[in-house]
Amino acid sequence: MAVTTLGKFLRKLRIDQDERLYDMAGRLDVSSAFLSGVENGHKKASNDLVDKIVSTYNLTLQQQEELQYARSESAKQIDLSQFSPEKREATLMFARKFDDLTQAQVEQIKDILKGDD
Repeated sequence: MAVTTLGKFLRKLRIDQDERLYDMAGRLDVSSAFLSGVENGHKKASNDLVDKIVSTYNLTLQQQEELQYARSESAKQIDLSQFSPEKREATLMFARKFDDLTQAQVEQIKDILKGDD
């Protein structure tokens, strides 16, 4: 089975804590099967699960950023249902035109999204 970026993050965290999948699942109050599914990309890591990981393992700010990055890298789908119609339309327009963007445009968009000036 392919391990996702999130799975790699969680495995590293477990190794650092000298834990098995079973141990981490117990600490996070989820089943081992569910946690394995999250690691392998078959299950979605909810906001609650991410919050539990952060608080249970006392993650540093850098680790929290790595966790969020790993989560987004591992997501196969993006749920747009909670977006306003305008934001959904903009997101879909962006996705459709993405291949037409120059590298400079991609960098500009990344800077905007990061909040860089």
